[in-house]
Amino acid sequence: MSRRHALMALALLAAGCGKGGELTSGGGEVAGTIGGITVGGLTSNPAIGYAIGLGIRTAVSAALSSWFRGLRHDEQQAIAATAGDMQPGESRAWKIDHGLPFGYQNLEGQMEVTRVIENPLANCREVLFSVAGDKPTDPPAGLFITTACRQAEGWQWAAAEPAVERWGALQ
Repeated sequence: MSRRHALMALALLAAGCGKGGELTSGGGEVAGTIGGITVGGLTSNPAIGYAIGLGIRTAVSAALSSWFRGLRHDEQQAIAATAGDMQPGESRAWKIDHGLPFGYQNLEGQMEVTRVIENPLANCREVLFSVAGDKPTDPPAGLFITTACRQAEGWQWAAAEPAVERWGALQ
């Protein structure tokens, strides 16, 4: 590998691997870096390699973000559906099984309907729920509160997405 290719590879790695801790960005950064280095090496043009690498990074990151949003939506809907079957003060377990053979873990926890909010616009329930820790002996990973409302298609998660990282996987 020529010195120019080595410098290009180093620049792509430095530009693309800033947030390696998150899978949604890390996966795109790795794919973009590999694609950019490959194309830059084949064309002997680092600008084309960088542009292709950036495009790959963006596409892979967007696809992973969309997939994870779908998983979070399923988790939220599992909580809302369970809340729809409960009465105020009732406590019950909730669980979502994503059916994935790898990586992303299924979630579960306890929940309780803390109050019913009835008005002419909607029938809603406020729910306090926990997310279980990684091991059965671990304390809950967190306690959260949300609202689920009945709509034509059933009970739906009614809380807006939080703007802070306190929710971890459910954000």
